[in-house]
Amino acid sequence: MKGADTRKLNDQSDRRAFRTLDRMENNSLRRNVEDNNDVKDSCVNLKNSIPLLKELFYMHRKVGEGAFSSVFLATLKSSSGHKKFALKHLIPTCHPERIERELQCLQQIGGKDYIVGLELCLRNRGSVVFVMPYMRHDRFSEYCKDMTVEETKGYMRALLSALRRVHKFNIIHRDVKPSNFLYDRANRRYLLVDFGLAQQYTAENLKTIKETNMESVEVPTIRQKKSDENNLNLQPDSASRRHVSNKCYCFGKAKVCTLCLTRPQQAAPRAGTPGFRAPEVLLKHPSQTSAIDIWASGVMMLCILSGTQPFFRSPDDCTALAEITSIFGSYQVQQCAQKLGKKVIFSENLPGIDLMSLCLKLQKRNRSMTYDSEHNTYKKVSSNIEYPKEAYHLLTKLLDLDYKTRITAEQALSHPFLS
Repeated sequence: MKGADTRKLNDQSDRRAFRTLDRMENNSLRRNVEDNNDVKDSCVNLKNSIPLLKELFYMHRKVGEGAFSSVFLATLKSSSGHKKFALKHLIPTCHPERIERELQCLQQIGGKDYIVGLELCLRNRGSVVFVMPYMRHDRFSEYCKDMTVEETKGYMRALLSALRRVHKFNIIHRDVKPSNFLYDRANRRYLLVDFGLAQQYTAENLKTIKETNMESVEVPTIRQKKSDENNLNLQPDSASRRHVSNKCYCFGKAKVCTLCLTRPQQAAPRAGTPGFRAPEVLLKHPSQTSAIDIWASGVMMLCILSGTQPFFRSPDDCTALAEITSIFGSYQVQQCAQKLGKKVIFSENLPGIDLMSLCLKLQKRNRSMTYDSEHNTYKKVSSNIEYPKEAYHLLTKLLDLDYKTRITAEQALSHPFLS
């Protein structure tokens, strides 16, 4: 009876498993059909928006999508060589200045040093399409765990060469990340793409941070108007103002004083992708430089050396700062904030972690298992990749918390690991 009961339970489990697999397969097929229909609709809508596309290109499929654009794979109708192109369609609500800035970057900077170039720009009313060369590429998650030392050198050398050229034009890319640095692993080809968030800067326009206790501000006095016995209206007296020092007494405390409430909210660029934002961006430093791109390239190198992708999984800026603190230590982050005119308070003091030791531990854990997409399973692998100490030294230079002492792309290319 016991054996029969066991077989019965096993049969029931198998039937439930097969029913579950059937449902998953049907749902997957349904989603694929819906996705294909969405892609077809997108292609049709794009052709209707810019009729000239129908005459020039065969549109095949959507290969990328972001908050401000969609990218389609296309081939030229008049070409016999079947050359592939990437058509980047900017959403009609994009600000004209944003479109102009990206177009200028592609024209002036693109086409050299692993930076995507521009073949053609088409516009019809509010619709704009950039026609660029298409490059087949691999997913970062598929190769970041098993890149050899020489492969890593080539990858970082190409990335930093592209950034060196961008920064020579006083341009900040602002969105350096693996999906914007395409890598064709089979042919060792690289391409930096997507200048949608690019920003121009000059040293003369960089603002200087002043000590908060050295400034003064006009603060309106409060006049108390009694309308009835239990109702008090607090109104600012426009006629009476008092001149007070900008120094407040809530600084560093768990409260906000009236003086701080009257300050205008500080505006600072925050564009970028979570997990790749530099400390000065997270701390809302108004004077951001090309060093934010270098930090992002350091995060990419950290993913490679540790075999961890993504490395930072922050949903917001506060969590992102906490993640950085868990690596570099609370004292180092506080020192970084102080140089930017900020103060960060932690509930406890966290020590910093040696990046080389951290990467070696994560390598051992992450490179022992790899995902087999063909069989949808994880399998054990043996990895003998050993990076030299120079690689970790470069990593610490790229991930310098202080943007003023952070290594530049030009300097990084002369580093012993890459030279």
